[in-house]
Amino acid sequence: MLTTHYKSLKPESKKFAIHRIATRIDTPEHIVKKVLENRNPLMDIRDNRVVVNRNSYNKLLKEIHKEFTAI
Repeated sequence: MLTTHYKSLKPESKKFAIHRIATRIDTPEHIVKKVLENRNPLMDIRDNRVVVNRNSYNKLLKEIHKEFTAI
């Protein structure tokens, strides 16, 4: 069960999550960081993977795409 919000993760876990998500969707890390800080989703780091609820992840992707196209 996910119980940790993005803002309460340790700094190294935040960097890891930003990097993994940015690499997966081929988007600059500063955009992913901005959206994660605004949305503050429940997430966890397990076995070197970023675990996020599917619906939350889809909402993150929509906002990241919106931010990326606004540049």
